[in-house]
This record gives sequence, C-alpha cells and structure tokens, in this order.
Amino acid sequence: MNLSASVLIIDDDPNLSEAVEAYLQPAGYVTAVARNGFQGLRLAREVKPAVILCDMRMPHMAGSDVLRELSSDPATSHIPRVLMTGNIDADRSGADGFLLKPFVESDVIAVLRRVTSSERLASAVPC
Repeated sequence: MNLSASVLIIDDDPNLSEAVEAYLQPAGYVTAVARNGFQGLRLAREVKPAVILCDMRMPHMAGSDVLRELSSDPATSHIPRVLMTGNIDADRSGADGFLLKPFVESDVIAVLRRVTSSERLASAVPC
C-alpha cells in the first residue's frame, strides 16, 4: 500500500466519517472529509484524491447527484467513486464500487483495492 494514497470521504454524518478515517489511516491512506455534496465537489477538484467515498443520503445534494457531477467533469471523471448507503436497492450509476452500511474495516479496504490499481495509487496526490 502506498502511503500517499488519498481518499476523499463525502458524508454528512461525522461519526461515520471518523470511523472510516480510523479504518483508513492505519492502512496508510491520507484522508480528507467533506460534510456535504457541494463541499465534496470542491474538495475533489482541489485535492484530486485517488478515490472518493460518497454517502448516498445527504441534505441539499444527494450522493447520486454528486457522483453524476464527478463523472461528467473532466477534472474528476477519472477518480474511482464508491457509493456508501444502507439501501441495497440504491441507484449505483456513476459508482465504481459500493459499500452497504453497516460495513467494517475489511469491507472498506477491500472495495478501495478493487476500484483502484497500484499504478493509480502510486501516482496519487496526497491530501
């Protein structure tokens, strides 16, 4: 695992964001957190993370809208996107991976490894 691999977590629930950070940081990931979709879009463009984890249900902008905008923007369309939701039937369009809540540390690490390649992680810009 490359110690400079960065992950942007977009979630309005601080408890979940903190838990995901606690899973990722010991595994060598650098994390950034956005508390809503608008902030997530801004940080994705600024930080250029190796991967984005995005919650489905957030106020003001749903995760599906965030993923759609990330997919259509040339500056972010190449970044793998993982949808986090408690709804098994959620629309997964625009997502490269899926995490069903509640999840555990091994689930998060496994999906990150699945949606990224070692080459992409090696060239990731840290947060």
